[in-house]
Amino acid sequence: MVISSKGSAKVADRSPFKIHRELKLILGDETIEVTKLGSGDLMVELKSNDQAKKLGAIATFLDIPVTVSPHKSLNSSKGVIRSRDLRCCSEEEMVEELSGVTHARRIKVRRGEDKIQTDTVVLTFDSPKPPSRIRAGYLTLDVRPYVPLPMRCYKCQRYGHGKDRCKKPATVCVRCGKGGHVERDCSADPHCVNCREDQAASSKTCPKFLEEQAILRYKAENGGTFQQAQRGEVREDVRCGEVSKGKGRQKLRKDWNIKSSWQSRTMVETQDFRIQHPAVLTALQSNEGKRPTRQIVQVTTAMPLYLEGNRTQCT
Repeated sequence: MVISSKGSAKVADRSPFKIHRELKLILGDETIEVTKLGSGDLMVELKSNDQAKKLGAIATFLDIPVTVSPHKSLNSSKGVIRSRDLRCCSEEEMVEELSGVTHARRIKVRRGEDKIQTDTVVLTFDSPKPPSRIRAGYLTLDVRPYVPLPMRCYKCQRYGHGKDRCKKPATVCVRCGKGGHVERDCSADPHCVNCREDQAASSKTCPKFLEEQAILRYKAENGGTFQQAQRGEVREDVRCGEVSKGKGRQKLRKDWNIKSSWQSRTMVETQDFRIQHPAVLTALQSNEGKRPTRQIVQVTTAMPLYLEGNRTQCT
């Protein structure tokens, strides 16, 4: 659940001690997870339907007028279906007919000047994790986890935020990594601001891109926040009003080993970059004539995935 301020005063700006005491008064003494959001709101992970009702009933928090609502992304998930039999169905019809689906988007590909509809549809579900299968009339369709493209700022070219929240004063060229101009006016040699290699920041072989994509892939398979996936934690399957029985938060196996940006750069310079992850196996391909050697990671998972921007199914 998210506690959002109605006015200019932000709840998250109050003392963390006062916030903690106020939440204990509302919810009881059970340990809860609280996260400060960039918007100044507070995200509270609840453990029961009773807690959700109590928190949802408040109108003020520490004398600040607030609204309390379910987190939009953590209480929903995306999955991908593919079927020729749904070609005649509109996105609106699929939302109306498919159980637990709140939004549908058919993937389109560009061929010349035209956009062609495909048999692939991205579905948004009203649950933290998508189902493995879904009934579409008389059909039973497999649902693959949806992995979006990593978010890269088109202003500073760094990952993790968009240009609207970028704090850099000037735009950085995606090609050479320097400020003061844009890519179409650039004739300099490529240089990535993220991995320091001789390639544009938009390159799909950038170690930082692969790192971010592996984290998003794990998040798509296991739920939770980006930060939890980054730390290698499995989030208990919780949504507003529904709590599944499970072991809660637990550490992943030791082979979850996504390197930090600094480590990635060091390993790239020694031509030995790898991403080791339960969902990623090493499959390295050298690019002849380029130094340092860039190595491309092939995704191998227990279930098929759909990666945004890649029409090829990864298995």
